[in-house]
Amino acid sequence: MKNSSTTPATPSTPAEYKVIELRREGMILAKIMDETGVSERRVRALTKGIQKGKKPSAKISKIPTALTKATDRAFELAVTGHGIRDYELRNILHEEYGCSWDTSTGRYKSNYTDDTLYRVKQKVRQQANNENRTAIFTMDWIDETAPRSSSELLISAATDIQSRINEWVNEYMTLHGTRQADKDGSTELARKKQLYAVEQHLVKLAIKGYGNEPVEKLLERTVNLVGKLERNPDLAYAESTETKADRPSYYPEPSGLDHFLDYAESQGWLI
Repeated sequence: MKNSSTTPATPSTPAEYKVIELRREGMILAKIMDETGVSERRVRALTKGIQKGKKPSAKISKIPTALTKATDRAFELAVTGHGIRDYELRNILHEEYGCSWDTSTGRYKSNYTDDTLYRVKQKVRQQANNENRTAIFTMDWIDETAPRSSSELLISAATDIQSRINEWVNEYMTLHGTRQADKDGSTELARKKQLYAVEQHLVKLAIKGYGNEPVEKLLERTVNLVGKLERNPDLAYAESTETKADRPSYYPEPSGLDHFLDYAESQGWLI
């Protein structure tokens, strides 16, 4: 025969069944009474001998920092079939980290850095690995609907371009190679250095943005050098009417909603 002092009462109503359920979930008696409306005596009788369950551990929510928000947004795109394109990732970082006005250049500059970009990618990859998914970071130059053929086309084009560059460099070295008549040991090194310099100069002239120096400035320096070597100063570019001293060293941040129009107006571009 069971000991009635340790045997719980038998529930008979939905509220009493709820009492037992809540107790097993870890709720204290006072809150069970408030939740169900069952009297204290009846609650104690129904829960007698029933071990109080452990409260479920509260889920730790992520602190909504720019890093976590950027990672969450990037993750949603990265695990899709086409992945996240580079411009999409950078746009997310720009939106989450914001931008600052650079008074020395008169332009807005994103607040995220290359280190930020690296950290977001690492966090996205780690989260994808934890969920047994694949994160893809797609470069802007590839066609995600035809990755193989688009990549092979660019490789073929690059091979052709390199071949043409080599042809022009070799022709240049045949016509203008330095120290053509010299046969001493330093000649070979001098020609190797010239060949490399010719190749780099040719690519800088042909491909916009390849070098840090603007092509216009590179051409200006080249023409000035040619003029000096030929003792013909008339070939040199005329000095720019805007000297370094004339350029503003401080650009105030635009105050209106349309930053570009404010900047354009401050420079006198709008009449």
